[in-house]
Formats: sequence, C-alpha cells, structure tokens
Amino acid sequence: MILTEDQVQASLSDSKGWVLENDTWMKKEFRFPTFYKAMQFVNEIAKLAEDRQHHPYLTIDHTQVLVKLSTLDAGGLTQKDFESAHAYDLTYEKY
Repeated sequence: MILTEDQVQASLSDSKGWVLENDTWMKKEFRFPTFYKAMQFVNEIAKLAEDRQHHPYLTIDHTQVLVKLSTLDAGGLTQKDFESAHAYDLTYEKY
C-alpha cells in the first residue's frame, strides 16, 4: 500500500539522511574510503534486496554509492522502502 504524503514525511524525518525525489522516490548517497569498500557494501545490500524481493536502483561512482528506492508496482513509496532503507543504513554502519 502506497504511503500518504504525511506518512512519507514522518518516515523521512525518522530516517538517517534519506531524501524525497519527485514524490515517488527516496534516495541517499553513501560514501566510502575506497572503491573496494563501496563494492562490498553494494554486494551486501544486493543480498538484502534479493532476500526481500525489493530491489533498489544503484549508481556506483568510485567511492560513493547512490541508492534510490520506490515500490514501482504500487506507484510510489511503501513501508517496504523504509524498511529497506533502515536495513541499508544498518549495513553502512559496519563500514
């Protein structure tokens, strides 16, 4: 179920740096000390995404990884997106 604008804003305010893009996407940029660490992070979140069957859009640029989330079949942001964002934040904390 797609979240209302108020629900999205409340969830974003509780998130760690995620921002809204075009009302249907949330995104965050993660920075790493090396390319290798960035790729380790991508591989870890790829496994999380596969386990959840909820896949992010990823852009890898040397030591930074841009992660974008949306539930395309729902047409916007859902609880799945915020749960995935939280899991990715926890993964990032290991780096």
